[in-house]
Amino acid sequence: MIGVVSGKTDSDKQGPPMELVKSRPKRLLEIPDEARKILHRVGLALFAFGLLDIGVMIYCLANEVSYSSSFNIFAVISGIYLWRGHPWYVKWVTRAAGFYAAAFCTMVFIAPFIFPMDLGALEFRLHPAAAIVGAMVTIGVVMFLIWVYRELRQAPVLGTYTAAGYSPGTFWAAPLCGTTLALGIGVLFVFLMHEDGQKAIALATAKTGPGYHYFVTNLSSTGNQGAAEVLAYDDQSIMTVHVKW
Repeated sequence: MIGVVSGKTDSDKQGPPMELVKSRPKRLLEIPDEARKILHRVGLALFAFGLLDIGVMIYCLANEVSYSSSFNIFAVISGIYLWRGHPWYVKWVTRAAGFYAAAFCTMVFIAPFIFPMDLGALEFRLHPAAAIVGAMVTIGVVMFLIWVYRELRQAPVLGTYTAAGYSPGTFWAAPLCGTTLALGIGVLFVFLMHEDGQKAIALATAKTGPGYHYFVTNLSSTGNQGAAEVLAYDDQSIMTVHVKW
């Protein structure tokens, strides 16, 4: 009987040499104590911030108060994963914090060129408590985002994730993107107000009559159709006018 002998040797049956196999970095890394303390601190702060935001949102919904936020559940989830040291979340939370902090700060500087100062003064005079609370909350959120960004950009955190192959990016990249976006939104707002905004104000004037100043707070248009929300105000009162065309 003739046996069939395979042409493959033992060495041929082995996998590719180890040096040719590109291994992927682990999702959960061995993190030094100093870096882990920073991640735990920031993760806990984000978790608490998200829970607080969810609580405020529920309160506003229950009392039919207008409220919008981009944080709430996302801050809670990010806090949990930062606590665990998840590389993806460490990278993107760092960038998001720098991005939003810069965008908010830029909006503060361009607001006087977009938002009427006399309307702001009237809002403060009519609703001082709400205006003060709103300003304090805005400042608090910006300061919190700046703190998160600075904490996650500390050397122990950067060194840990850079060594594992997760590039943190340059310090100014995320803030520069946030600033650029805020400036772009401001320019777009002015551009939209040039034509459709004037049309909305003309329709609002026809509804309210003379003697008011106007500011368009919400505008949407498609082709020859559009809708807007316009604030009509004088020295004593503010009212919202909805218009369509």
